[in-house]
Amino acid sequence: MAMSESRRRKLRMLVKSLSRGDYQGASDVLRDCGPQRDEASKPAEPVPLTDACPGREERVRLSAGEMPYWYVSRWLEDVTGGDTAVARQYAAVMLGARRRLDELAASAELCIASDRRPEDLLFMDIETCGLGGTAVFLVGTMHFADDDLIFEQCFARDYAEEPAVLAAFAERLERAEVLVTFNGKSFDMNQIAERAVFHGMVFDKQARPHLDLLHESRRLWRGQTPNCRLQTLEQLVCGRRRVGDIPGWAIPDAYHRFVRTGDAGGIRDIMHHNLLDLLTMAELLCAMLTGRAPETQTGPET
Repeated sequence: MAMSESRRRKLRMLVKSLSRGDYQGASDVLRDCGPQRDEASKPAEPVPLTDACPGREERVRLSAGEMPYWYVSRWLEDVTGGDTAVARQYAAVMLGARRRLDELAASAELCIASDRRPEDLLFMDIETCGLGGTAVFLVGTMHFADDDLIFEQCFARDYAEEPAVLAAFAERLERAEVLVTFNGKSFDMNQIAERAVFHGMVFDKQARPHLDLLHESRRLWRGQTPNCRLQTLEQLVCGRRRVGDIPGWAIPDAYHRFVRTGDAGGIRDIMHHNLLDLLTMAELLCAMLTGRAPETQTGPET
């Protein structure tokens, strides 16, 4: 970082005072210096949500009237930088090509999902302010249409918009034949149902078949991977390792900071994290239906 002329002059005065033994003068110079105020040291300007996560305001009808939320829609190439191979693979597998599913050994939910069209499945993942009972501020979904995977994210710009996000997801879920999640039976759907009750809303989490890929992963690959966390399976089954991804423990603080300051830099990272989780789910489902195994055997699940 370049030193300003003013600071350089004060540094020379400090050296002269010390060389003369004038410790009081040196102390005065140090006190006068204070923290550097160069332009380069100024905090970065807040990133507006419209720049960090381009989208639009949508409104959903609730019992108390219409309520807004922020809506973001992206195609697969927007997430992967132009690589649409996952969409082609997903469509081919769901249509029966190269499938090796042993229906006698598979769960009922996996069999139901495998019998549906690619367009019938809705993948879902949420981001929350913590563990059970905390606010749901982002619901991300992914579905197949027009030979591509389409990602939709409903985001609460403040805590008051949570009911709108929940209602928007409930409306989207009504059009799906099968819901696909990762740990959604134990966490995501329970969290949504609890928050809906908190806001006086009606939400039926048992309304349609629900394929939880965490349960399937444990059944299929237990003992072949060190654990069945999503990003572990992403590495060993999908052959992809994330770089620069926001860790899950940092997500609540990043959201609270956005609500407090309006700086959406962290929200951009959270939304990208959410998109990658959804994409990995589609790849894991393809692996399950085609009999693909993890790349390495690394011991029992922990």
